[in-house]
Amino acid sequence: MPVVAATGHRFRCAVLGKYGMLQASTSPAAASMAPRFTRDAPRVSIPVLFHMQWDDELFPRKGQCALFDALGTPEKSLIAFPGPHSTATPPAVQAWCEFVGRSLAG
Repeated sequence: MPVVAATGHRFRCAVLGKYGMLQASTSPAAASMAPRFTRDAPRVSIPVLFHMQWDDELFPRKGQCALFDALGTPEKSLIAFPGPHSTATPPAVQAWCEFVGRSLAG
């Protein structure tokens, strides 16, 4: 997120996600990126596909949705797939690739 925010339109698009403004209570507080994301998310100005794992045990849905909502770009989409944080199913990867392909072609 910080890199995407800092580079402006030098990137044509970004696939982000599997992170959020909240984290599991078992995660160390010092590992929270919420303060940084609060500053950076509104500066994201390129098209974004945001991937969320519905059953993410590390980053609760509410915090992931809050991060998605904070993104500054009007061109943003959220996709959600069942499963834990570490899961990346073939349909998810296909969605990422199709999004990047469309963004680069347009």
